[in-house]
Amino acid sequence: MFSYLSKPLYLTFAFFLLTVLSLLIFGKDQAESLWNIGGIVFGCYIIFSSILILFKDSGWGYFFSILGYSILYLIFTGILIQITIQVKQIPGSNESAMVFLIILFHPILLLILKLIKWLFSTLSQK
Repeated sequence: MFSYLSKPLYLTFAFFLLTVLSLLIFGKDQAESLWNIGGIVFGCYIIFSSILILFKDSGWGYFFSILGYSILYLIFTGILIQITIQVKQIPGSNESAMVFLIILFHPILLLILKLIKWLFSTLSQK
């Protein structure tokens, strides 16, 4: 199971399914709550994918592929939430979509962990 989740495509698909289930189970009657649920699941996706970079030896390939898949994940999740709001006619200002600005922190976290991994490998060779 872990070997499947270490691949960016499967990881993204698993978290997208988790997002769908979370929206169905925990979705309230406000648009803001749907956006917050999507943001929380995306935050978990960021943390999980960033931890996986410590165990991948694929160089920069994993870094760039997980960034690409995270953008796709955000696009599909945003579309899913908008469709859910419109189909269910959920009231709300729909301004909590700003929770997805945390995507800016994903590359930074990945780079920091990549640097830590490089430092440990460099120091262990000495």
